[in-house]
Amino acid sequence: MNLSMNNSMNLQRITISLPGYVYEKLVKQIPPRKVSHFVATVLEEKLLSSYIKSADPIDEFLKLRKKVPKFSFKEIKEAINRGRE
Repeated sequence: MNLSMNNSMNLQRITISLPGYVYEKLVKQIPPRKVSHFVATVLEEKLLSSYIKSADPIDEFLKLRKKVPKFSFKEIKEAINRGRE
């Protein structure tokens, strides 16, 4: 599930600092112009997995649902159809 990269109006720009060895591995393994997507995906997966470990996963899901972008039925249907191609 990749919500952050599906809605360009919902993107936030940040600056981060990395240890040198992490940066070197990142630029060697991830192609140019793909680093941002890679970092966003890894962070999203890590953050979403922390919700699952919560004491009440249903409550955490409902809180998360309020924060994610809202999509119309038409947008959801189009995304499903693109995924089936």
